[in-house]
Amino acid sequence: MGDARTVCPECNSRRDVVDLADLLFSPGFAYYRCGACGCWWKVPEASEDPATRIVIGKPNSFTNSQKVKAG
Repeated sequence: MGDARTVCPECNSRRDVVDLADLLFSPGFAYYRCGACGCWWKVPEASEDPATRIVIGKPNSFTNSQKVKAG
């Protein structure tokens, strides 16, 4: 797949990744957004993996999202 800081974990785009360091701060994490698909993710500052998707704006756009059926 590639570097979690430069490749979108959703669509694998390389050129549309936006570093959000100037907008979001949390000790221990760096945040990124994909301009192509809208995915947001975070990466631990001390490592290159794993990328963890965060839900902002498009919660149903991720392939691992599932709707819970009411019983």
